[in-house]
Amino acid sequence: MAEHEPQVSSQRHLRALAGSAVGTMALSIAVVLSGCAAASSGGGAFSSTPSRSSSSLSQSSTTPLAAPTSKVACAMPVVALDPGHNPVRIDSFDPKTGAAQIDYPNGAEDADAFSVASQVAAMLRGSGYPVVLLKRSTAESVTYRQRVDRAEDAHAAIGVSIHTSPGVHEVFVQRVGLYREGTGADGKHLRVTFDDAATARASQRYGAAIAAARSRAEGHRVAVTDNDFSGRAPLWTGNIPIIALIATHTPWVYNEFSPGATGGSIAVDAASLRAYATGIANGIRAALPTRC
Repeated sequence: MAEHEPQVSSQRHLRALAGSAVGTMALSIAVVLSGCAAASSGGGAFSSTPSRSSSSLSQSSTTPLAAPTSKVACAMPVVALDPGHNPVRIDSFDPKTGAAQIDYPNGAEDADAFSVASQVAAMLRGSGYPVVLLKRSTAESVTYRQRVDRAEDAHAAIGVSIHTSPGVHEVFVQRVGLYREGTGADGKHLRVTFDDAATARASQRYGAAIAAARSRAEGHRVAVTDNDFSGRAPLWTGNIPIIALIATHTPWVYNEFSPGATGGSIAVDAASLRAYATGIANGIRAALPTRC
């Protein structure tokens, strides 16, 4: 028995050394993990609770990531509708371009244009399009710059002006080089030219789609053309509506409508206004289709 005793003691000694090594290794690992946690949080000192840091790292490494969704958010294009004219005369200058902003009441046109805009808004909203009216009621007077600002604030993809005029059924768009000129706020001659090529290209595409849809709905040809403001003092001369001229960042389509001898200050019948609204709404859907 005595000659085996040293062997037993030696085994106990080895087990003690092994336990000590394991403990030392565990402590080292805990300290290393504690140091990583402190570094990731921006601290320069060791954590006072290394076991908690180790637990947190373990949990974060085993938590599964959320599965990516297969649905992509669909943003509907915002449509800005601009019912023409105001209940009181406006005679000012655009603070950004200096262009003359002259607008006025025009009898039945104010109510007719607002009626068409309201009908178009209802049709488009029924299809899911967000719509903003740049003039909120027939009693509100709004400058051209205020209307453009409202369209831009709404991030409108298109601005659509709605007017009536006896014997006129046309669409006016933005083109590079179109202009208005006249006497500026300082009494000097001023010429303002449209020069945004990207906006002009979009305006022309949208205008063609709206003109085609209006032609079908109204039963007569609606042409895309340039306007002519010569001989209409005090309006500046030129070939583009002021609102389209100053809407540099928003593609604009300006509409004039008449079923014949009525329009402008002469009231248009309800059925014709409905056809006008239908053509504009269908044209906007064709110009800015959605797959939402």
